[in-house]
Amino acid sequence: MRRATALLAGLLMTILFPTAPAMIPQAGADSCTGTWTIGIGGGDSVQSAFAPYTDRVITYSSAAPAAALDEVDRLFWSHRAECPGDHIRLIGHSQGAAILHAWITAHPNAANTNAILLADPKRAPGPGEGGVSATPGNSLVGYPLSGVDDWFGSVPVLSVCNHDDPICDTAADWQGYAAGAHIRYDFDVHDYGDWDSGVWYR
Repeated sequence: MRRATALLAGLLMTILFPTAPAMIPQAGADSCTGTWTIGIGGGDSVQSAFAPYTDRVITYSSAAPAAALDEVDRLFWSHRAECPGDHIRLIGHSQGAAILHAWITAHPNAANTNAILLADPKRAPGPGEGGVSATPGNSLVGYPLSGVDDWFGSVPVLSVCNHDDPICDTAADWQGYAAGAHIRYDFDVHDYGDWDSGVWYR
């Protein structure tokens, strides 16, 4: 039974987060404009929905989420060093949201920043059930994707979950996923406030 559960969890992660091209570094110094943004999608960042709205889009292989986590860390602290007064907005969708979630959990006292997590697989229950990272056997997927929590410290974090999206609410039916619930989100980081926090469950 345990082996079957682990295989199911692995299969789910493969289906939900298909492999994308390896990380592509972006060159050039950042501009200090007061607000700076990083977007990270669910392994689809070459054609990311965040590209029109963010200063940097992280591209990565879905099979290497730890490398994507390292890239979030590198970009964040590099920009913080170049532009210490800038407010840094982070936005992620699906696996990208899980990666940002893990980064914030590891940096709960990061100042002058906020995050928007769309369809976060690591979303803790309430309202609805937790995200797919709570699935039995998901611990085998490993860090940073396994487990659910809301350990964000002083960082304002807004988690947006459609009630029919089983990626962020395992109580939802997979018909919702097939009907487009998982992509029915607002990807424009500028439509959210710098200090929005809590859960939008719609």
